[in-house]
Parts: sequence; structure tokens; C-alpha cells
Amino acid sequence: MTLLRQHAPSRRCFIPPIPELSDAAQWLGEAADCVVAGCLPEARQLVAKADLPLIAAYTAFVTGAVNPLVHWQASMPIGMKEVPRSAQRMPPAGRERAIYARDGWRCRYCGVRIIERAARTRLHRLIPEVARWGTRNADKHSALAALSASLDHVVPHSRGGSNEESNLVTACNACQFGRGQWTLEEVGFIDPREFKPALDAWDGLTRLGV
Repeated sequence: MTLLRQHAPSRRCFIPPIPELSDAAQWLGEAADCVVAGCLPEARQLVAKADLPLIAAYTAFVTGAVNPLVHWQASMPIGMKEVPRSAQRMPPAGRERAIYARDGWRCRYCGVRIIERAARTRLHRLIPEVARWGTRNADKHSALAALSASLDHVVPHSRGGSNEESNLVTACNACQFGRGQWTLEEVGFIDPREFKPALDAWDGLTRLGV
């Protein structure tokens, strides 16, 4: 028995992504092109431009304190039974990267373009004064944090979800950490696997290398 009710699937993510996320991805993509071309001053300007306070506020709103109007759930189920879990939490790096490519380097929930973590690290090493990556959220570049690639278990790992590719999808920061251990039914999400991934020239900034 739980204190949670399930919802009929009716939405793809908690709240629609703000337009600034798309703008920031565009500027970071242009910055990557500048890095490849050896134009660090231009890259520095573009990365700084993408560090928008509104993006940080958006991410914090979805991943922060539970808001029933947004998350629909007030707590995890009471008395949730223990379920067998896979010993391996995440797949190997090569398989993880292949899943990102399969998904077009986009969040399968809200659709925003996401960025490979290795590319984020390279930007930080090259231009740390603008590609900020500190220990606190406030010390991280808002867009590099919000758009960092991660794998999400459609059926949460803590609820018995497997590490098979069929149960793993690409997610942005907000969709990944906003849902946590809740199931799709508990938050009213439409299964992201029902929608084909958008495939185009976006490469998650993998052209920056490692």
C-alpha cells in the first residue's frame, strides 16, 4: 500500500523546456566550432553568453524541492518492497556513448540538445574562467550543467529496472534528476520510447574530442 496515486500518461516532461536552453545549445555549438578552428577568444565569448541565470533557475525549479503542481507526487511510496537490482548501475562508457548517438544527443523526454561530458570537461580545461565547473551548483556554468548528457532508466533502477539498452534513454539534467525514483506512471509521463529520436547534425559537441 502506498500514499501515491498513479496518473494516466499525459505529458512528456515536468514543464516545457525554456527557449533559452535551445539558444544556449546553439551558442555552445558555435563555441565548439571556434575551438576546433583555434579561435579561443570567440569561443570564450560564446560560452559566457550561454551562461544564463534563467537556465540555472529552471533546472533548480525542476530538480529542487518537490512541488506537487510540477512533480505531482509529494513523496516516495510508503512501504515500497525491496526489488532485485542489477549489480552494475550503468553500462560501460562505449555503450553509453552509443545510446546517446542512438538518441540523436537529445533528451528523450523534453527534447533539448545535450552535451557530452567529455566535451564539457575540455571546455572547462581550455577556458575555465567562463566554462565554470565548481563543486557547488552556483559555481557551475548554467547551460553546461543543464545540458550535460546522462542516461536515465525508464523503469528506475531502484524499482527493478534493468540496464538493458531498451530501458535506457538519454536525459538532460532536469528530466533525469527531477524524476529520481518515481515511475513514469507516478508522474504521468508518456513513455519516451513511443517517440522516435530526432536525428540530425547535432553531435553533442563530440567534435571537441577528449
